[in-house]
Amino acid sequence: MDNSCQGRAHLLSELRIVLLGGSETGKSSTGNTILGREAFLTERRTAVCAERQGKVGPWQVAVVDTPGWWCDFNVRNTPESVKQEIVHSASLCPQAFLVVIDVDESFTEAERRSVEEHLELLSERVWRNTIVLFTWGDWLGDTSIEQHIENKGEALQWLIEKCGNRYHVLNNKNRNDATQVQELLEKTEQMVAGNSDCPLAVNSMLLLKMAERKKDVEEGAKQRLKKVQQQRENLSSLLIGVSHQLAEVRIALLGSRNTGKSSAGNTILGREEFATERRTARCLRREGEAGGRRVTVVDTPGWLGDSSVNQTPELEKREIMHSVVLCPPGPHAFLLGIDVSTSFTEEQRRSVEEHLELLSERVWGHTMVLFTWGDWLGDTSIEHWIESEGKAIQWLIEKCGNRYHVINNRDWRDSTQVTELLEKIEGMVAGSSGGPYEVEKSLLDMEKKRKEVEERAQKRQTQAQEQRETLRSLHVGESHQLSEVRIVLLGSGNMGKSSAGNTILGRGEFVTEGRTTVCLRGEGEVGGRQVTVVDTPGWLVDSSTRTSPGMGKWELARSVFLCPPGPHAVLLVVEVSVSFTETHRRMMEEHLELLGMKAWSFAIVLFTNGEWLGDTSIEHWIESEGEAIQGLIEKCGNRYHVFNNRDWRDSTQVTELMEKVEGMVAGNNRGLFHFEVQDTAEEEEMGYLMDTEEDTKTIRRKTSKSYPPNSFSSRKTREPFHPCQDRKEQELYKW
Repeated sequence: MDNSCQGRAHLLSELRIVLLGGSETGKSSTGNTILGREAFLTERRTAVCAERQGKVGPWQVAVVDTPGWWCDFNVRNTPESVKQEIVHSASLCPQAFLVVIDVDESFTEAERRSVEEHLELLSERVWRNTIVLFTWGDWLGDTSIEQHIENKGEALQWLIEKCGNRYHVLNNKNRNDATQVQELLEKTEQMVAGNSDCPLAVNSMLLLKMAERKKDVEEGAKQRLKKVQQQRENLSSLLIGVSHQLAEVRIALLGSRNTGKSSAGNTILGREEFATERRTARCLRREGEAGGRRVTVVDTPGWLGDSSVNQTPELEKREIMHSVVLCPPGPHAFLLGIDVSTSFTEEQRRSVEEHLELLSERVWGHTMVLFTWGDWLGDTSIEHWIESEGKAIQWLIEKCGNRYHVINNRDWRDSTQVTELLEKIEGMVAGSSGGPYEVEKSLLDMEKKRKEVEERAQKRQTQAQEQRETLRSLHVGESHQLSEVRIVLLGSGNMGKSSAGNTILGRGEFVTEGRTTVCLRGEGEVGGRQVTVVDTPGWLVDSSTRTSPGMGKWELARSVFLCPPGPHAVLLVVEVSVSFTETHRRMMEEHLELLGMKAWSFAIVLFTNGEWLGDTSIEHWIESEGEAIQGLIEKCGNRYHVFNNRDWRDSTQVTELMEKVEGMVAGNNRGLFHFEVQDTAEEEEMGYLMDTEEDTKTIRRKTSKSYPPNSFSSRKTREPFHPCQDRKEQELYKW
């Protein structure tokens, strides 16, 4: 510690405070409450650090507002420009950091992890200078903040403890209450005094590199803007005296999931043509007029942001290719949606490249990058964002011939942004032979296959209905409803087994964050039946039954022993939002057959993430996906069911599953599944396992608890991208 700090008085005349936190937590309003005036704008996002000062009681107070991150995003998914601004805030000599938390929202483990990662961009020492500041204090009513903290659970309690149990509550709606600000500043002063009145010591090398990086970004942004403007002027000079306004403009929207394609389509057409509250599962074509032109817009399904094209379901890939046929003789432009509120990584760049080239290499000559969430940028130029974000997005811009545009879908009544976009499209068309993208013969051949898939899907749907009706007719007059149903869930990792178990039982019996490592049993009453569900560890897709961690033969056997005298059904869980390959099929067969060949008579394929299908039938997905999934379905006697684990209140999907299980049991002459012993050695080993099973039967998920309705997901985490790896050093020094 610097010796110059030792003799300072604890009562300070000046306080320097930095506000940190997720987007829409009330940081700017908090700054205004502290300073007692409208010092920060609250009607739009803070895009760069902003410092304001004022006299508050005995203190001269400086408040620095910073850009917020998405509350449940890991630091890897936050744009570089936001991370740079967070680090920049430390160069403004702060004495205290206030982590702003909205008290009327749940505080999840993902949000806790997000706060931790973003604050530690500034170093581990930041915590000793940090206070948790709760906003929306009026929401608490008669509940004390201490009760609130205890009720919210371990994630929030961890954060409070990490900050040395320092916290405060503000009601930004009641700025006339000066005492709440007085108490906050007293707590801040006390913390600073306890830290010997020294500003946070941030790595000087980090700040130097950040300053150099910031300078390089600003210079690069200027050069990029100059280059693009020159490119447009050159194109205009070639077209002097030539009218290149198109009477009709045909546009196909492409991009990964949640990039705002549907909203962009609505903005272009000036009205709500595409549904934005749910995923686009099939290509949709809409028409309208914009800027004196007839405009056709085709919205397409989005792929998983960082997945390779091999991981994308066949149905999705075919829809992408189908988009060009929906606007004959071909689209003038492919608009590639990129969300500026999230980072753009090398994995995402590679994913974009692979998916666009489904349409051939020629697609790049007709593609323009469309940046969405333009309001996120605030006063920051898109060129500055591109330069901050790095090589991945810069490569993509170059690949698209330096063609890009920014759109603010929240302000779709701003027609000028659409007019400018259409003018850029017309310039692109004029510069590339003056015509639209020509549809290749291979894509037309794909249309024939698409129709064949639809016919086979209809046939499969009819066969499945006839099979169920035949089964019912064989048992006319018999009641085959079971008083007890016992189910085992099997599948590879991240397929949604635990979420499916929660959906069946109608509550959060199984934890969905993190991997299931041992077999776990849950019980409950469902539709008048006593239901037992056994969740099992998932195996790695590319591992064999010999190398699959935690999912050997005896762990599989334990799943059977956990529901004596045996399960009525084994549900093979398959996620519909990812491709199902031959490797998936082989691994599913190998693991199930560890239980014996008779296991197939008790197997039903359970498709999860059903909301991903939209209006598409599961039969269409099966026929599109190909032989691997079709072979698995056939081996299960054509038995399958679809779950939407996000809507677990929909009891009809569980009721229908129970009916299918009961129908299968009736077809098996009400038999139960029993583990097959292959030889004497196995019999002895199984005997030992059964002797110790009394202990195993009592296994319950110790951390199992009741979760709020929206906590279920067919994935193990809430992030749209891969879980954050520990890369603090890379984040600290990459600038």
